[in-house]
Amino acid sequence: MKICVVVINSVWYDPRVRKQIAEYLRLGHEVRVVGHRCNRYEQDKVAMIPAPTKIVHVDRYQGKQRSPFKKLHREHLRKVAVTEAIIETGADVIHANDYDALVPAYAAAKKMGCVLIYDSHEVYVENDFVKRLPTIFIRYMKMNERRICRRLDQMVCVSHAAAEYFANIYGIPRPMVVTNCALEREAVSGMEKHPQFEILNHGQFYEGRGYDLMIEAAPLLRDLPELRLALRGFGRMEEQLRKRTEELKAENVIFYPKVLVQELIPEASKSHVGVAITEPICLNFKLSVSNKLFEYAAAGLPVIMSDIPEHRYLNEKYGFGIIIPDNSPKAFAEAAIRLYTDKEFYAKCVEGAKRMTEEVNWENEFAGLVKFEESCVIHHALEGT
Repeated sequence: MKICVVVINSVWYDPRVRKQIAEYLRLGHEVRVVGHRCNRYEQDKVAMIPAPTKIVHVDRYQGKQRSPFKKLHREHLRKVAVTEAIIETGADVIHANDYDALVPAYAAAKKMGCVLIYDSHEVYVENDFVKRLPTIFIRYMKMNERRICRRLDQMVCVSHAAAEYFANIYGIPRPMVVTNCALEREAVSGMEKHPQFEILNHGQFYEGRGYDLMIEAAPLLRDLPELRLALRGFGRMEEQLRKRTEELKAENVIFYPKVLVQELIPEASKSHVGVAITEPICLNFKLSVSNKLFEYAAAGLPVIMSDIPEHRYLNEKYGFGIIIPDNSPKAFAEAAIRLYTDKEFYAKCVEGAKRMTEEVNWENEFAGLVKFEESCVIHHALEGT
């Protein structure tokens, strides 16, 4: 098959997109990538993508940027440019990542008569930043997404909770679930652990992801000097987090610098527990599941998780960690203490994490989608004869 992977945000920094490309290539398919130049665009990173990549760039307007008509016109120019770039690939399958890639991908698929897959990384219209837009724009996006979802070959979601949401609200067949799981071949074991019992939260330092919660819980863990909390990453909250750590004199908190994406799982495996906290500040967050949960599992770590539907679904099935009843320092500290003190429970969680990685990995999950795409290509070919 000839696959066109389409993404509007940064191609390299999206782990889900990178895994798509890697797995398509591993299975012997021809891949072309179409992206749009964004704020995180870096030519050296794009050069690392193992497939021919075209980055579309629409020049910014000069002068005022506030006019909604100018912004809409620019969005139209972007859609046209991306659509043309997709058509040039001559793909059998268009794999559109997220809503902003879906619109030009749909336009291209109609002209090409090819298979269209919509990979929804999130419930876009329920995201926090979208909710700040005028109501009329949100209604239009929801209406447009519903219209296209009823016409494409397959919709893909990152969680079972999101799949149920889309099936109910749009009146469509339940989307296929391909979680943000790690590649099984990236799983590691046997790494030497840090001498202290380390509880790790890695990623971008943004609100609602448990970093501040961990620091507030640090004083509650002072009686266990051999236990420490580790934060690895970067982001806008970093200065705030470091300042709060100093205010609390939390000597049991350590900050690690960011590492390359391919180093995340090996570095995580040196810790003892992972943290995957998601504050349900919007419906999108509530229905999602983060990459890091599967990265920790691939590193053989039990996980302390927030109580959202997909976390509960996975933990009830595999038993790889603790779901805290509320996102409070007290609840977090209690979970940390149990994993540290209850050796038998900890060992069971480690085994649960390994079992989940063996079953819920990108190779297994993505294989079902590729098989479906192959059958669709054959069907389209027969229709055209």
